[in-house]
Amino acid sequence: MGRYIHTNCTYVENHVEGTYTFTGPCKGTGKPYSVTIPGHELWDLNQGELLQVALKSLNADDREFVASGYSPEGWAKLWA
Repeated sequence: MGRYIHTNCTYVENHVEGTYTFTGPCKGTGKPYSVTIPGHELWDLNQGELLQVALKSLNADDREFVASGYSPEGWAKLWA
């Protein structure tokens, strides 16, 4: 699948809210960064839906971390 969250993060499932919180090191800073994804959106992503279509509730910064492993701070450092 090639998504950063699937290979470099751990996750915690919140059964009450139906969400998954993925946490892993930012590739730019090494600092932990977390993204919470609703279960139905994660399902769509894992079924092959495009990231920007599947993860409707996430902002662009969080979608970037899901895909590449760069947090907003890491992205800024990369392009500084």
